[in-house]
Amino acid sequence: MFQGYKTYIVGVLALLSALGGYLDGDMTITAALQIAVPAILAMTVRHGIATTAAN
Repeated sequence: MFQGYKTYIVGVLALLSALGGYLDGDMTITAALQIAVPAILAMTVRHGIATTAAN
């Protein structure tokens, strides 16, 4: 059902939780970025693997 989209869903949820934690004052910008950057990297790697496998 969600084949290939689970990584994107988890990545977006991680980004939203990092943003929410920062805006709420529970996290510093550094802590939020330590969550956001790997989430973005995971989504980018997932897209690259899917694109390469399709060719």
